[in-house]
Amino acid sequence: MDLRSTILPYRDSLYRLALSITGHTGEAEDIVQETMIRAWERREEWPMIKNIGGWLTLICRNLALDSRKRSQRTLLAATPREAATDDATRLEARDTLDYIRRCAATLPSPQDEIFRLRDIEGLSYRDIALRLDISEDQVRVYLHRARRRLRELIVNKS
Repeated sequence: MDLRSTILPYRDSLYRLALSITGHTGEAEDIVQETMIRAWERREEWPMIKNIGGWLTLICRNLALDSRKRSQRTLLAATPREAATDDATRLEARDTLDYIRRCAATLPSPQDEIFRLRDIEGLSYRDIALRLDISEDQVRVYLHRARRRLRELIVNKS
């Protein structure tokens, strides 16, 4: 097992995940690089990992969420109380997106991962089924349940 054949094929999907969480291309690139470094540092564990893609996704997701939290703290600390309307609108949109992301993070496994793979990364049902080692029908069932639960959470917030 080597870096090129084991880890690098996931680079694009990790980038899409990091970008969907952070919203910044440079930050997403840094997160993917850090994910690759952490994976390489633990390369002796690769043969024992059943789902390398899922493992990498978890590392990347956690790094991206940590990065987003740091960015939000910095933004809030730098924003004056009498912020302009544009800033307030941006913060409100960011809060809404953050709420949706937090709701998605509360979905049970594997609904959360299937929702992200399909609706954020745009993978096909077949690709998701292969990656998670489940049937395409099961992917559809989990995705339906995830979307229904998100709708419930979002509607109840309003």
